[in-house]
Amino acid sequence: MKKFIQIGLCCLMMGLLMGCQKEETVRILCPTGAPALALVGEYDNISKNGEIQFVDGTDQLIAQLSKADSEYDIIIAPINIGAQLIAKNQTSYRLKSILTWGNLYLVGTSQDALNETGELALFGEGAVPQKIIGTVDLSIRLEPHYYSSATLVQQRLLSGQVDVGMLAEPLASATIAKAKQSNVDLSIVADLQKEYGGSGYPQAAMFVREDYQNDDLFESIAHFTENGYPDLKEKLENIGIEQLGLPSVDMTVASIERQNVHYVEASQCEDDIKQFLQLFNITYDSDMILS
Repeated sequence: MKKFIQIGLCCLMMGLLMGCQKEETVRILCPTGAPALALVGEYDNISKNGEIQFVDGTDQLIAQLSKADSEYDIIIAPINIGAQLIAKNQTSYRLKSILTWGNLYLVGTSQDALNETGELALFGEGAVPQKIIGTVDLSIRLEPHYYSSATLVQQRLLSGQVDVGMLAEPLASATIAKAKQSNVDLSIVADLQKEYGGSGYPQAAMFVREDYQNDDLFESIAHFTENGYPDLKEKLENIGIEQLGLPSVDMTVASIERQNVHYVEASQCEDDIKQFLQLFNITYDSDMILS
């Protein structure tokens, strides 16, 4: 009998040990571009037992946030999109953290060009870029004109059809570098995050299923974004830069600070969130945050 008790205790201890060693699985849906950089540090660990799917555009993000039985534990999306769905009671996801704090810049031939006549090439009509350019207090005489994509703004700048255009990083740096190859001198003439005030504005956010908890993952992402993005170049090369929707490894590394990727718990920046959501006529409620 004593022998059977010992065997039973051994089995119990092995079971507990295996349970402790079990790795947390997670499925994440994330847009390409700057938000994807927040996941670079944990990409390999997540991929071992889970999945990160990168998508272009917001249609799939909205569809999955609205889906009652979505397969994703975490969905990264523009904060105004997720918050609007929460406000309308159209999603069971809740706001966990902010990942990006804006990466919009005016690129042009010179700062003097802002006060000349002509066209200011913009993108993102009805979305975050338009809200920001309409909020910041910049002295600009140029006439705003919206294009359907940032790529079209880039083309206008490179062809010399406009002297100033709005671009997001890392496309802004890529455009400046490409212009230099053609002996065209472009530079960043305005940082719209600084013009907005503070450290920028809460843009891409992490929305989490209400029943999902993974503190180790959240802490690891925070550590990566707040400690100089360790081994960023090596990690980007291993993942494949094209999968993240970014122009090149070197360009992404060179512009990482201007991409403003910083993990901040939503509970620690409620005033910033409330102020930003007001631009979209969304009333902030603390119930939006994952408790």
